[in-house]
Amino acid sequence: MEAILNSVSDPRDLIDRPDSSTPYRFNRIFHSEGFGAKRLEKKRLKLMKEIDPQIQRLLVDGERVQVVSWGIDFSIVDYCFMGAWSFVVNQRALLFTDRRILIIQINSRRKMLDLKAQLRYEAIEKLGRQWGVVAVMLHNKKKLTITGVPRKDRKAIRTLIEGKIQASRTATPLMAGVENLCPRCGHRVRVFPERCKQCTQSFKSGSRAGWLSLIFPGLGGIYLGHRWLGVAELFTALLIWGAFVIPLGADVISKDGSWIELAGVAGLIFLFVHGANCWITRRVGYKGIYPAN
Repeated sequence: MEAILNSVSDPRDLIDRPDSSTPYRFNRIFHSEGFGAKRLEKKRLKLMKEIDPQIQRLLVDGERVQVVSWGIDFSIVDYCFMGAWSFVVNQRALLFTDRRILIIQINSRRKMLDLKAQLRYEAIEKLGRQWGVVAVMLHNKKKLTITGVPRKDRKAIRTLIEGKIQASRTATPLMAGVENLCPRCGHRVRVFPERCKQCTQSFKSGSRAGWLSLIFPGLGGIYLGHRWLGVAELFTALLIWGAFVIPLGADVISKDGSWIELAGVAGLIFLFVHGANCWITRRVGYKGIYPAN
């Protein structure tokens, strides 16, 4: 399959190719028409080339991919506390198969990262009516909101999901919601165990990431693999300590300052900078399953 994708540079060459031996429905995946369609489909082909080797391991026998897109797993809480970094951390590739939605963490270069999850269609109650986003209301009363999905893809996604909702009306509602997958073998992982029961892959701990960031901001992000984010947090924290605590410490040493004032400022920095970073990092650590190596 990888050879087929890498052998073409124009997505139109795949549309008429027989796809009975592949897991991709090319005639549905490359569906865009009109202004900007060629550029959009080339982006889609590039994404598929990048993630195909690992996607092959996630798909089960007979499972077919019908829509491939991308977007950002949006959370107002993430945006308020992380700002633009939330859009970097929460980029996702979206593969809509005939059985489920695969939600894969990617970076800005469309490279696959660690987090992998699935949402089975039986877990979807209805589609939300928010302009410009794909909003999915789940039976467990949670909501999945994906922003940044190409406009030409949103209609195809809505049509596919609405059809699946109608087909599952008589089935028992699934309360599982978004389910994490093992980054190594793709097996469904319940809660946040230390390792995968299927392949014994060990996982990183969201709690440990939080404690590391409490010790010093940025350490937890580096531990989780978000190195640039972690370094930026660490550097920012060093600047804050250097700007507020070191001058006060120098005054205390020269006996021109107060130990109480120094302790108060240091305590406030620890509470609001270290504490906030601890909470944010722990939240990021529990967004999915991070492999330990």
